[in-house]
Amino acid sequence: MLALGVPAVFMLVFAVETWRRCSGPGVRALRFLLLSIGLWVCGSALALLAPDRATWLVFEQVSWAGRIGVPVAWLLFALQYTGYGGRVTRRSVAALALPAAVMLALVWTNPVHEFVWSEVRMVYTQGVAVGIQAQGPAFWAFTVYAYSLVLAGIVLVMRLVFTADHLFVDQGVALTLGVCAPLFANVASVTGVIVPITGLDLTPYMFTISSITYGYAFYRSDLLDRVPATRQIGRTAVVRNMRDGVIVVDENDVIIDVNPLAQRQFELVKNDVVGRPVRAVFDDPEFELPVGEGTVVWSSRGPFEYEVKVSTLSDQHGRQVGRILVLRDITDRTNRRQQLQVLNRVLRHNFRNDMNVIDVCATQLVDRLDGEDAELADRIQSVARDLSETGIKAREIEQIMSRRHNDPQPIDLPSLVARQLDTLRHEHPAAEIEPDLPDALEITSTGILESVLQNVLENAVVHNDNQHPRVWVRVDADDTRVEISVADDGPGIPQQEREVLTKGTETPLEHGSGLGLWLVNWGVTMLGGEIDFRDRVAFGRDEEVTGSVVTISIPRRGPTVRTASDQPPVDAD
Repeated sequence: MLALGVPAVFMLVFAVETWRRCSGPGVRALRFLLLSIGLWVCGSALALLAPDRATWLVFEQVSWAGRIGVPVAWLLFALQYTGYGGRVTRRSVAALALPAAVMLALVWTNPVHEFVWSEVRMVYTQGVAVGIQAQGPAFWAFTVYAYSLVLAGIVLVMRLVFTADHLFVDQGVALTLGVCAPLFANVASVTGVIVPITGLDLTPYMFTISSITYGYAFYRSDLLDRVPATRQIGRTAVVRNMRDGVIVVDENDVIIDVNPLAQRQFELVKNDVVGRPVRAVFDDPEFELPVGEGTVVWSSRGPFEYEVKVSTLSDQHGRQVGRILVLRDITDRTNRRQQLQVLNRVLRHNFRNDMNVIDVCATQLVDRLDGEDAELADRIQSVARDLSETGIKAREIEQIMSRRHNDPQPIDLPSLVARQLDTLRHEHPAAEIEPDLPDALEITSTGILESVLQNVLENAVVHNDNQHPRVWVRVDADDTRVEISVADDGPGIPQQEREVLTKGTETPLEHGSGLGLWLVNWGVTMLGGEIDFRDRVAFGRDEEVTGSVVTISIPRRGPTVRTASDQPPVDAD
């Protein structure tokens, strides 16, 4: 009696905790489980002190009210605890509870039909009443049913232990031990194996072990505050609420599951397509999947185009069990790209040709006119050349953003910088250029670096208002990164230009004066590097200084640049 009081008290305390602390996934089922265990234990304890057979039968029937609830509550809790609460509906609960309710009715009406037990023989040992029963068919049928529910719950929890990345191992093990101990005791009691007193049910005593493991789960493993259902529900919600269609296929590319968006997007009925090959569902000769992982573009029938990203699906042992297809509608993106290509072509060719005509005409006017008229013609010529140069910059940006230079190559950086400086001296003979370059420095980068350097060096001279612009170039490197610093003694980069580049956006009131710095900024980003603008205070000079320092920091081993779909870039020409 005292031994059974321990689990009874603990189960009551744990049930109160579920009311006091939490109302998360599976808490109500857990509360029902604890109360059922408590009722089972209390009924068994009172039956031990029964003075006669009639009283013993009453307490035995009370204990059965808890006994039939334990397997049902355990499975419901296991489903909700492991994240399968969506399967716990009124219909499923009713289906699970119906056999238990029938069994309880048979227990209370057993004297009429004797389906549960046909004979009860009372044995008194040192004041303890034990009923030895001759079990009937209903008892064995319900026992098989109860064991099935308990084992199903154990499988769910143990599966979580082996697949949850060690997040809930302690909880899962504690819950499993708390169920297995009474289960083994019940098997021993029902079969009569290793029972100290014939007819004594050992199951309620083993709930003492359940009390210990549940206590650990409650107070040391935060069972009521941290449950794996959130993890499973979150994964499911992510897939269901994705803005892309998701299709799961097995190793033979047979559809296993589709998310709601894919069903709406392609007018699929889940029950009709599950079990069919994905190529048969998308009966389109243009639909092809890569071998293994990869990304392809699918131009479906009609005006739609999709980016199909394929990734492998592996189990907890790393074995591939299927693939996941994510289908993203890129129709709008493709249309915008085509529109931009047309606009770029018109602006680049027509705009540049018209500016060349204006430049030639302005040049002739400068030669023919004098005075204020010649100044106006010269102004027209200057603006036309600036606009033509802007068109050239736009072409360079398009080349960079289309990522034509895909594969990094070994580059001798000092030689590259030296060639750029020779070109700068040739185009601007008045410029004084002082390089500080290492004798040799090999890096791995792409052709984007050449465009970036050309624009940084050109900017240092062209926007310098001194008669003899001075430019300093220095290259520093360590094992992982390279820094290229370009300083000048010009007026410096306006603060507004720096802020626009820092924010990464332009507005009608805040915008840059050209495309050169944008080209440099985007190019450095494409190289996986960073760019820094500051006032010139370095290079070891003590006199008053003006100008800016542009520092480019890039990886010494540059990353390979790929297009989003691994397709060759499209030339706007």
